[in-house]
Amino acid sequence: MKLGTSQIDITPEPGVELSGFAARIQPSLGVLDPLFAKALYLADAQTRLLWIHCDLVGFDRPIVLAFRRWAQDQFGLPAGQVMLSATHTHSGACTIHLHEAGQYDPAYVDFLQQCLREAAQAALARTEEVEVVAVEGRLRLALDRRKTASSHTDPRVAAVGFRRGDGTFAAALADYPMHPVALGSANRQISADIPGQAALALARQLPGNPIVLITNGACANLNPPVENVPFAQIEAWGKQVAEAVAPLLKQAAPLPTAKLRVLTRVLPLPLDTLDATEINAFAERALQDQKSLAEWGDKYRRVVEHWRSSLIAESRAGRGNGHREAELFAVCIGDVILLGANAEVFSEFTDWLRRGSEKKVYLIGYANGDLGYLPTRAAYAEGGYEVEVAHLFYGGFRPKAGALELLAQASADLLRNL
Repeated sequence: MKLGTSQIDITPEPGVELSGFAARIQPSLGVLDPLFAKALYLADAQTRLLWIHCDLVGFDRPIVLAFRRWAQDQFGLPAGQVMLSATHTHSGACTIHLHEAGQYDPAYVDFLQQCLREAAQAALARTEEVEVVAVEGRLRLALDRRKTASSHTDPRVAAVGFRRGDGTFAAALADYPMHPVALGSANRQISADIPGQAALALARQLPGNPIVLITNGACANLNPPVENVPFAQIEAWGKQVAEAVAPLLKQAAPLPTAKLRVLTRVLPLPLDTLDATEINAFAERALQDQKSLAEWGDKYRRVVEHWRSSLIAESRAGRGNGHREAELFAVCIGDVILLGANAEVFSEFTDWLRRGSEKKVYLIGYANGDLGYLPTRAAYAEGGYEVEVAHLFYGGFRPKAGALELLAQASADLLRNL
């Protein structure tokens, strides 16, 4: 297999607003550690893939579509062979629309698009032959933050290495499901959070000091053990992620067949749509939510009123629709499948992916966009932030109960085709 790699610094200037926390005081004050866009270009005799992974909270869908159009024009790569994914750090610039949780930054997005193009050009400019190794480690670090009857965690740490003939690594990726929120809402410094330190630690532990992507799995309900921790704790947790797979990667035999396949599917997910009367009633109930009011105060009130007014306006103008588009992006390398999804997916999803498949399947969250939380049916019955509140910050209707299960069925169909 041929591999091209590159890494571009995408750290914003201090003073930008940071995305992910409504409780945070804005703007940012400085930089704890840099943010990067890391590109992998993979090619075999039949298939090509350009994958760029960034230290960001996520990608607004138009960013993805604009970059894919450019990649098509520049390299002849169709949309189904171009993936953008994000670590979901809550200490990066605002590249998704979350009301009152950091203002979307068009100037930074313009800068980001240029960086993505530079990363792609550099990765395609020089390729080398590599062999592929794949391992699975274990790490019981992430906790189910919901603490409900349906609590679930996923200890898998997936890792794929791209190794040269001399034994050094050109690139590697590790996928572990855990929200990068360890620095917490009190933090006002730009940072890649735990994924940044995990990438540094894994690169140092592998021969060749490779480019390392730390991707996020199905982590919508999973957090680190504590938030608002000092940077030294971020370094320690990042090292734990790296140590879960580094020894395994160094000892792994190459995959006997490392054929590359890529397959995508877009699925309409139904929404819990409301008419104007129901929107008003929901908003009034939301404004009585004492827990949310205590946590976010006037910001929460503004979020609810913005949600109410914008959805009523869309309804009256006939612009609303009853679904959101979920994109599944499957990358198969030998007996490993990395499945990208443009959502915050609950951790049980990865267990569902494994059922009925002989391959090792892992989720890549926050890939090609972010349509918000996709909880399980059990979580809908239990309630909580991800079910009852999060869609207000995203500014739309929440997915219907069962949407995650629909996505799981579509994923199973896609995997069978692989």
